[in-house]
Amino acid sequence: MRSTSLAAALAASTCMFAIAAPAQAQQRNFDIRPGTLKAALDAFARQSGRPVIYRVEDVAGLNSAGFRGAASSEDALAALLRGTGFGSRNGEAGAIAIVRVGNGQAAGASSPSGESSQVEASPDAPEQAIVVTGIRGSLQQSINVKRRADSIVDVITAQDIGKLPDQNVAESLSRVTGVQISRREGDGSTFTIRGISQNRLEINGRNFIGPGNGGNAALETISPEILSSIVVVKSPTADMPEGALGATVNLRTKRPLELADLVVAGRLQGAYADQADHVGYRGSALVSTRLGDRFGLLASVAYSDTKTLGYTFDSGGWTQTGAIDGNGDGIDDPGLFRPNRFMARVFDRTEKRLTLNGTAQWRPTDELEVILDATYNHLKRRRNSVNYQVLFNNNDTAATVNEKGTVVAGTFTGVTVRPLIYDEPTDLKSTLLGGSVKWENDRARVTLDMSYSRGKGSDGGPGASFAYVVVPRAGNVANASYDFRGGNAVPDLSISANFNPNDPAQYQLLSIFDYDAVTDNRGYDARLDWKYKTEWGILASVETGMRYERVELLAADPQNLPVAASLLSRGDRNGDGILTVDELPGLSYGKDYGAFFPGVAGNFPRDLLGGELDKQAAREGLGLAAPNPYDTSITVGPTSIKDVTQETLGAYVKANFEGALGAIDYTGNAGVRYIETARSTLGYLSATQTNVIKSDFGYWLPSANLAVNFNKDLTLRLAAAKVVSRPSLNQVSASFVPNTVSMTGSRGNPGLRPFEAMQADATLEWYFAQASSLTGAVFYKKVDSFTVNTVSREFVPGFSERFGLFDISQPQNGEDGSIKGFELAYQQALRFLPAPFNGLGVQANYTYVDSRTPLRDAITGARLPLPGLSRDSFTLIGYFEDKTFSVRAAYTYRSEYLNSVGGAASGGNNYVNGRGQLDASVQVNLTPNLRLTLEGINLTKEIDSQYLGEPDRLTFSAREDRRIFFGLAASF
Repeated sequence: MRSTSLAAALAASTCMFAIAAPAQAQQRNFDIRPGTLKAALDAFARQSGRPVIYRVEDVAGLNSAGFRGAASSEDALAALLRGTGFGSRNGEAGAIAIVRVGNGQAAGASSPSGESSQVEASPDAPEQAIVVTGIRGSLQQSINVKRRADSIVDVITAQDIGKLPDQNVAESLSRVTGVQISRREGDGSTFTIRGISQNRLEINGRNFIGPGNGGNAALETISPEILSSIVVVKSPTADMPEGALGATVNLRTKRPLELADLVVAGRLQGAYADQADHVGYRGSALVSTRLGDRFGLLASVAYSDTKTLGYTFDSGGWTQTGAIDGNGDGIDDPGLFRPNRFMARVFDRTEKRLTLNGTAQWRPTDELEVILDATYNHLKRRRNSVNYQVLFNNNDTAATVNEKGTVVAGTFTGVTVRPLIYDEPTDLKSTLLGGSVKWENDRARVTLDMSYSRGKGSDGGPGASFAYVVVPRAGNVANASYDFRGGNAVPDLSISANFNPNDPAQYQLLSIFDYDAVTDNRGYDARLDWKYKTEWGILASVETGMRYERVELLAADPQNLPVAASLLSRGDRNGDGILTVDELPGLSYGKDYGAFFPGVAGNFPRDLLGGELDKQAAREGLGLAAPNPYDTSITVGPTSIKDVTQETLGAYVKANFEGALGAIDYTGNAGVRYIETARSTLGYLSATQTNVIKSDFGYWLPSANLAVNFNKDLTLRLAAAKVVSRPSLNQVSASFVPNTVSMTGSRGNPGLRPFEAMQADATLEWYFAQASSLTGAVFYKKVDSFTVNTVSREFVPGFSERFGLFDISQPQNGEDGSIKGFELAYQQALRFLPAPFNGLGVQANYTYVDSRTPLRDAITGARLPLPGLSRDSFTLIGYFEDKTFSVRAAYTYRSEYLNSVGGAASGGNNYVNGRGQLDASVQVNLTPNLRLTLEGINLTKEIDSQYLGEPDRLTFSAREDRRIFFGLAASF
């Protein structure tokens, strides 16, 4: 890493020189005549080139003495405001807000509750005049940030976040053009941008290490209520940290010195889930105070306590077999596919979410600013799930096969019925601590930023959990018939047995499934940046800096799978040589969850044998310790440990330019970033033998952005860059994790290379009216070294002797590929309509993405798209707002996509069917400070479904609650 260290040292030396060298404040020539204060502010905006935002009614009737001569922008503005009772404050992207001295509320600043006061920006400033309130105000703020950005970005500001019933950050992101999210148990969980999952997530520009298995953030834990904006950067600049193949997402929290002297806001809502038929609650509060003009404190909290109920069908995968007679000729046919099982699951969940955020902001002088931030998120979810299983075999008496070789219907003898109860808790925590020091005057800016983040927890499922695996007692026999041809969310199923499948006394213990998934990840981040305004021709400024990052990943999937025979001495109270369900501590059957998948067509068991399980009581009752990854006596211990350390040093130089060609002006930047990464992976080849694998790599990453302003409303942006995204740290670990239920497993690959891509982007942005715009974008990415997941059926020593062969998935370095597509985005406030229809507005966006990858279908040999990429996605939002009412409805849709690549033996690739979701919110303003709120999520309750290889191989379907939130919100 010698070259990076040298580059970083040069950057640091330059920064120190800039601090030591006296930088004179930038001087401009002003000629502002005495007159009204409004006219003076408008003239100042023209002559300084900076947007000025103020309330027209505040400055009405006030005069200014004017100013003439050479001075800094700050001194000239102070002279204009002298004696008026107003001062100024710097806002986002160079804007100046005019504030009343002793109040400090910036004109047009959004309150924490998402309300925006009516404001007007100077009509002669770089931004067009705006008079906006509420939703329109929020949309206009987003437009302003987008227009002033030095690259291609999309923005959601506070009210866009707060006006829809988003439960977490992922759901807020789903409103952004090009963003597609995946849901887990009804909550937005992960996202792709332009079909790409390799993205970078930041909070206030800092690296965010979460509790995920690869160090990724658990977005379902983060409440959007702490945020002031979400910025999605689709074309990088040289000063941005590397790591995003798709885009960088920056979550910006609120700042106390950007708010009034004292702000108190809160919300309290009931939370009704219709399938659970339960009312919980959620609430949030924020307090922000300014101690004088120089120091501010802000604290916010969001908490929810809810209960939800979900229904799922799961086939447990499909198996390719040559032991079923598919055409009735009495001879078994090769290459047919049958489901592994019928699994009807009811998830009974109680969940608590906590998000805390705090900020201290200090400006001891006009040039110096110090900020300290802290964010904490905690999700605790308790699941008790009914898992009614019928395990199929090859003992067919009648089978129906379609043209794809899928056994779509059949009758099988000697199947195994298993009414299992799972205890599947989730406990995820993430913490981010950060601090920055910024020194800035009209000529130079130096910033030092440092942060520490930690993600820790245990994610219980679905999959990692505790269950007593029970089977019918000796002599109990069952046969089953299934039929997938109806195309329903759940296939038809009928069972004939010589015992009552819903009688717990008919079952005995086979084994225990005790599986945990624990993580403890840490990240350290420090960067030093310098910017110097040159005014040398078109070269407006130069920037340079350095950054250091260290990430430590520790994750494991320990499993303890004791068989019943080993537990007899602890639990067989009557000495009959078996463990019956009444002898199993912590387990009780008999809880009634109502009909399974109510309202869905089909003939399948509706009345499931329900119950509850407490795994802590089970472990204590049988003398079992919780799975420990370092315990060599359990089935899977050290071999599942993922222990990865990764260090990165980077340095950059960037030039910003601006100029004009006739009546057309332009701005842009160009630069290069160099990074060098060292990675160390520790893995266990056996319970006691370790192996350390080290690797390092370096990259030059050039980038350039150009914005051509044909007029004040029409902008063309062009961008090109080389980007790199390192594989997830869990993919490069030297570990092996089996799943003895599905007979699959995963193995890491320390030799994986990063994704590399050359990308080009172009956008045309037309801002044709207030809070209105029309944008078109095209993009192309040439990707080197795609990661390819291979699946092979293997005999795994230490596991296969007991469980059989495993289908092992392992990532490999692949060939080149490409990603291309286009985006369209339209939003308009329909102010031209007659009242009351002038409160209407619309937002719509559409994204098309196509890809070419080296991935191949194991069954057909056809090329496959990039996993996680939906070719089509769109969002349609309509809103209405006046002084009393605010209504907004949003429908988001993404088309079918490849979820994961699978082998022929396990039924082929996993695809997720297209799905849309409708959400809505209503707000009634009772007073200027108090509002009634009503919000609905998943109003149409659309089914989420997946299949393997071809649609008749349904492998998963789920339906989650419709969730209604109702209550009060207040801000003062």
